Formats: sequence, C-alpha cells, structure tokens
Amino acid sequence: MSPFEAAFHASAERHERFWIFGVLVMLVLLTIGTMFYVVHDYGLVTGTHSYATDPQAPAREAAFQDGKVVRTGPNAYAVYVVGRAWHWSPDVIHVPEGAEITFYVTSADVLHGFEIQGTPVNLTAVPGVVGTVRYTFRHAGLFRILCNEYCGMFHHAMVARIIVDPAGTP
Repeated sequence: MSPFEAAFHASAERHERFWIFGVLVMLVLLTIGTMFYVVHDYGLVTGTHSYATDPQAPAREAAFQDGKVVRTGPNAYAVYVVGRAWHWSPDVIHVPEGAEITFYVTSADVLHGFEIQGTPVNLTAVPGVVGTVRYTFRHAGLFRILCNEYCGMFHHAMVARIIVDPAGTP
C-alpha cells in the first residue's frame, strides 16, 4: 500500500469513527429525551386526582351523575361530562357565548376521545381519571362532541351537542 493510500485509509477511518460516535451520541440523547417525555407526561397524568382502585368512581360522583353545568364565576362555568358505551352524558349542553367553560371529562367504561368539532379541544376520557380542559366559545352556534377514540361497535354514533347561546340570552 502506498503512503497516499495509507493516509487516505487513515483519514477515512477517522471520518467513519466520527460519524459512528455522532450517531451513538444522538441515539443516547434521543433515548434520554424520550424517557424524560414519557416520565414527565405520565407523571402529570398520575399526579392528578385518580381512582386507580375503582375506575367507575368519578362517574358516580354527583356532578357527573346529573350532567351538570355549574356557574363558577361571573362569566365562567364548569361542565361535567361522562363517556359511556356509545353516548355522552349529558347529550345536550347549553352554555353562553363568551364564557370560559371548564370541561371535566371522565369515562365509565373504556377509553373515549372527547373532541369538540371546530375547536382545539381534544382529550382522552379515561376510566378513573378526570381530565380537564378550558375553552371559551367566541361565537354562538352548535358544536358537536365527537368520540375520536374507537370504543366499540357504535363508536360512530357517539355524538353530543353543545349549544352556545348568544350573549344576553337568559
């Protein structure tokens, strides 16, 4: 092997080692980042009020039983929603335009996806866990709550309605 070839191979070998080392460092960082995300994300979920021993417990609480819309402030409301095999309870919700609505969502049986069509509201209703999301409806109209998590044979029929009443309507 000529000195030129030896120098070329030595240079190529350094180059390959550099890229192998770089890829290994990126894999380690990606693994650590993924682990941090999973632990952090699930830590938030388990850090909330959870009913691990009885997944149906939240659905039996009074607020969820009645499907209440509760006024919590001058222009704020809390809405309690339960997903059950193939329907939302309550199935019709009236809220005023411009009010901040806090949805408390749980499931009484399996995972359901709580999506309000035409809004960024989207969360998973998990048995034994009460998920919360806030949203302000800026205009009156009809919004549909859809289940976007396959929950069984009649999943496609799992639709409820939110009727946003115009401001000033009693």
